[in-house]
Amino acid sequence: MRRLLAISLKELRQLRRDRLTLAMMISMPVSELLLLGYAINTDIRHIETVVLDRDRSAASRRLIVQMRATGYYDVVGAVENYHDIARALRSGRATVGVVVPAAFASDLERRRPTRVQLIVDGSDPQIVGTAIDTATGLAAARSAELAAPGVTRSRTRPAPAPLSFEPIIMYNPDQRTAVYIVPGLIGVLLTMTMVMLTAMALTRERERGTLEALIVSPASRLEIVVGKIAPYIAIGYLQMTLILLAGWWFFDVPTAGSLPLLYTVAALFIAAHLALGLLFSTVAQTQQQAMQMSFFFLLPNILITGFVFPFESMPLPVQHLAQALPLTHFLRVARRILLKGAHLEDMNYEVAWLAGIVAVFIASAAFRFKKKLL
Repeated sequence: MRRLLAISLKELRQLRRDRLTLAMMISMPVSELLLLGYAINTDIRHIETVVLDRDRSAASRRLIVQMRATGYYDVVGAVENYHDIARALRSGRATVGVVVPAAFASDLERRRPTRVQLIVDGSDPQIVGTAIDTATGLAAARSAELAAPGVTRSRTRPAPAPLSFEPIIMYNPDQRTAVYIVPGLIGVLLTMTMVMLTAMALTRERERGTLEALIVSPASRLEIVVGKIAPYIAIGYLQMTLILLAGWWFFDVPTAGSLPLLYTVAALFIAAHLALGLLFSTVAQTQQQAMQMSFFFLLPNILITGFVFPFESMPLPVQHLAQALPLTHFLRVARRILLKGAHLEDMNYEVAWLAGIVAVFIASAAFRFKKKLL
């Protein structure tokens, strides 16, 4: 028993000296609690919506106000035609397009059935159900309000509802979850492997005693960082290609857009995570610590970037935090290119974010790397 107690005390002392591991052991449960309890919310609200109002009447404006009042639709703008709706959905500026027909007010006044089109971005099946169900409930409530009191058609043929929504699902009309998940898996798996590969780069050389060769080399700190990153980009491309091929072969994931464009943007995404992994390796003293930091970073990438839980349902502070994660932007890029056929002009915002994150991570890693042993 004394020997067992002595070994346990020795292990506790070693753990106390490893401040990085101890800090992660304490912070990880707290961060998981905050993310799961505060940030994760499956009740989807504030769906960005554009409106094509062909009636331009008081009745049509009232309908849009009622949709906004539900709290589920955020009207972000008015459009002039179907092409503008398609572009808004393709670029991610909106998720829903509402088309009010030209004779909307007159049809309601004469108690004739009228149908409002609800064009929904089907690339996220979770949003589709909420958007359609909310619109259906709104139409039923408005129809009951408009129904003439005391008027019935017959017991066998009830009067048709004055107002209804006609849902049109774009990009994923069959609502297959695999079509939504597989493009996201490209980013998640690359995040997992790219960060870990370079996170252990400097710590491995430190443990093997080969770090001195880098320190005495004429290469600058920035050249060492970029040189460490460059070879792994090819590995990232190989992994990405294997995931795409598996997605096509096993899950029939479509490719609506340009693959060269996807690979070009992916270079920024891969470089960002390689640079971040190298930054971790300048902080960690051992490969074990570098691995722990990589796993700690992976958690928010899965929870708050929109891979599993809808990004729109998260609180605004969490959404702002997620903007600093490269996976948030690459998920949008991959899904827009593969599912919607998006072009570069549809993703300027995401590409700019990725380029900025790469620059910050590389500069930070170069600054942290010291060309000295102590």
